[in-house]
Amino acid sequence: MKPAIICFTRCLLFTSALGFSINSSADSEHEIKDPIKHGEEAHQNHCYKCHSDDVYTRENRFVKSIDALSKQVVRCKEGSNIPWFDEDADAVVQFLNNKYYRF
Repeated sequence: MKPAIICFTRCLLFTSALGFSINSSADSEHEIKDPIKHGEEAHQNHCYKCHSDDVYTRENRFVKSIDALSKQVVRCKEGSNIPWFDEDADAVVQFLNNKYYRF
């Protein structure tokens, strides 16, 4: 495994152990009103602790399509036991696509 992926995975495991704290009172039955903002918050709570924007902006990045981005987010979520619903993972995909990828 590449060092960045290992670090990312370890970071996600550590932060998931601390718990996922998103203001659930803003969501009615887990309805996400602003997926980009929600995705940014979820991403910030779990991803920035291990790596920087360079993972998304480097020339030889792994993700080259929206489908690959979605699969990578789900792979990290499941591999690290992040307590996200599918809607949370989708919001992270929307955030990453909006900020970095633009597929």
